[in-house]
Amino acid sequence: MARRPDHKPLPPLEREQVQASHPGSSDVWLSASAGTGKTQVLTARVLRLLLHGARPEAILCLTFTKAGAAEMANRINEILGAWVRLPSDMLVKDLKALGEDYGPDIRDAARTLFAKVLDARGGGLRIQTIHSFCQSLLAGFPAEAELIPGFRAIEGREEVMIAHAALADLVSDATRTGQLGLIERLEALSHRLGEDAARTLLTRCAREPDALESLGVGIEPKIRRWLGIGDADPEAVLVEACTDSGFDRVGLER
Repeated sequence: MARRPDHKPLPPLEREQVQASHPGSSDVWLSASAGTGKTQVLTARVLRLLLHGARPEAILCLTFTKAGAAEMANRINEILGAWVRLPSDMLVKDLKALGEDYGPDIRDAARTLFAKVLDARGGGLRIQTIHSFCQSLLAGFPAEAELIPGFRAIEGREEVMIAHAALADLVSDATRTGQLGLIERLEALSHRLGEDAARTLLTRCAREPDALESLGVGIEPKIRRWLGIGDADPEAVLVEACTDSGFDRVGLER
C-alpha cells in the first residue's frame, strides 16, 4: 500500500481572511495581534495570486526581520513542492481552505507552480526584509541616491568597531589637548551608567546630530529648568527623594 505524503493541510481561511487574501483585492490593510495568523493570510495571498496567473517575479513580499522572510519563503516553497505530487483529495482540501475552485484545471495549475517559481526570471519570488529591499534599490540607482557605485552596507559588528575607535580617538584628542571638562564628564557618565551603557548612550547621541545641534550651548541650565531643580545640587535632590520623607513609605509598605 502506497504511503500518503506527510503534508499538513492548510488551515481554512475565515471571514476577513478570505477577502484579504483574494487576488482581486487591492490596498489591503491587515492588523492583528502576534500569533493570530498574519503570516498565514499573507502566504495564502501569494498562493492565490500564483493560482490566478500572477508572474512569480512580479510578487514582492517585505518583512521586518530576516527570520520572518525565511519563514515566509520556506512555508510557500514547502506548500508548492507538496502540491506537485499531492493526491487529488488532499490537494482539493488545500484549495478549498484557500477559498479557491478545485476543478481539474486549477489542480493542474497548482501542480506546475513549483517549477514555475524555480524557472522565473530573477530567482522567482522576492521575499526579503525592508532593509534589504531598500539596499537593492540604492544599489540599482547609486547616482540618483548620491552614493558611490559598488557601495556596501556596513555590518553590525563593523559599525560597533568603528564607533569604539571613534570614541577612543575622542578621548585621546581630549587628553592631548587638555580638555579636562570633557574627560571629567565622560568619567562621570561611565561611573553613573557603567562602561557599556555609557558607550550605548553616546552611540545613540551620535546618531542624532541634528537634535544635539538644536540644544545649543549652555545645556546644563536648560536641563535644570526642565527638571525644576534650579540651583540645587542634583546629588542632594536624589538623596532627599530617597529618604523616608521623600515618598509615601506607608503606602509602599501597605
